[in-house]
Amino acid sequence: MFAALAVGTPVCVWALRRIAHSPGDDQQRRDRAWAITGAWGLLVSSQVLLVVLMIFVALTEETACAGPLGAATIVVTCPLGLLSLFTFGWSLVTVVAPRAVDDEAADDGTYDDE
Repeated sequence: MFAALAVGTPVCVWALRRIAHSPGDDQQRRDRAWAITGAWGLLVSSQVLLVVLMIFVALTEETACAGPLGAATIVVTCPLGLLSLFTFGWSLVTVVAPRAVDDEAADDGTYDDE
């Protein structure tokens, strides 16, 4: 998990920097930046969801002797899991959702999908 973050984060920063200095209008750069940010959000939120799920399963097993500290940990990690689930959904929609094109380009049928 750490290796994925250690590789993915600098790659996303590099891509955002490259997008910021690339030719094109502001809307194209904004759409590309949203897609990169969404991809990084998928990377991070999926890993946080896995960690929260592992903690929750470990603390709620029948044989677990978590006690009051385990109950406090569950109270803290459940909202984190919900936040990660929301972030995962937002990131997925951001990456998958088609981008709108301006009206005159749509009428001509000559829009650039890039």
